[in-house]
Amino acid sequence: MKTDDQWCANKQCRDVGKVNVGNIVVHSYIERRFACRTCRQTFSADKGTFFETIRSERLAIIEVFALLSERNSLRAIERLRHHPHKVLLRWLGLAGQQGAAVSAHLIRNLRVTQAQVDELWTFVKKSRNTWSLTIPPTLATPGFGAPSRCLADCGSSVISVMRGARPKP
Repeated sequence: MKTDDQWCANKQCRDVGKVNVGNIVVHSYIERRFACRTCRQTFSADKGTFFETIRSERLAIIEVFALLSERNSLRAIERLRHHPHKVLLRWLGLAGQQGAAVSAHLIRNLRVTQAQVDELWTFVKKSRNTWSLTIPPTLATPGFGAPSRCLADCGSSVISVMRGARPKP
């Protein structure tokens, strides 16, 4: 886990929202938690992403989304990955909410229809190789305004084009 590009979200901390000031350290590799040296608060590396509430392995979730993107049915994925269809639908709903939040934040103050937005992201996806498990995590500020850590490998091509994005201090 890299501490670069991490920031403390505690509003009482004097280093709140500051990136690369050396106050963030790894608290636990197993639990994927960071700690702020300034205020001594710990926080999850998954805060603000749909991985935050999911206890399953990331690779299993990514594989499920890869199978879904290849037009496999939920029943087939249920048999292949041994996850109940209700769990798969929950993951899909959480990923959709995250994608909608990122899309709402990135595409605003434009007078376009949903079809035009979908065409835009299709163009972006075709213009770049967006699916890779080795793409490094990037930062984004989703539609609700709080800085969060979005992972480029979470199955959403929207996030992978945001390499280099920085949170608002």
